[in-house]
Amino acid sequence: MQRRQFIMLGLAAGATLATGVTLYPLFDRQEEQKQQDAILVLDALLPAILLGALPGDPAAQQQALFNTRKAVLDFLPFLPKRQQAELHQLFFLLSQQLTRLALTGHSMALAELSLELRLQLLTSWRDSYLTLLQQAYSGLRELLLAAYYGQPQHWQALAYQAPEFRAYE
Repeated sequence: MQRRQFIMLGLAAGATLATGVTLYPLFDRQEEQKQQDAILVLDALLPAILLGALPGDPAAQQQALFNTRKAVLDFLPFLPKRQQAELHQLFFLLSQQLTRLALTGHSMALAELSLELRLQLLTSWRDSYLTLLQQAYSGLRELLLAAYYGQPQHWQALAYQAPEFRAYE
């Protein structure tokens, strides 16, 4: 962690404590609010995580991103409750300006960051000395890549052939 990042993290944590910001809204959030938080974060991070895997055509890219976001949102209820809670907490924290500043070092919304800055952010999470940020990176990356490559239209790029099961008679 660089000195500037450490100072910004300290300032954000101090401001959070000074203003009395709590995580109470996280526990009182409705499902539609949780979904909106997830959509904000997924729309910002999907292009960075899937960089290089997306089709070249902009319309096809947008469709692939939309399908992947939908696949993630459809799959979330099937995760264990603890993982659901952790993901919703991460989405909430990244959707709030003050906590986003503490986690990313940027006060701008994730979608407003350039693709290069989003990639740097993800790389910093991957290489962070904080296990929590490493877990956030790994969990998001695995979830998003599984949602993307779990769609049959992307199997050809992997040379994946779905297994055929013998019908029981």
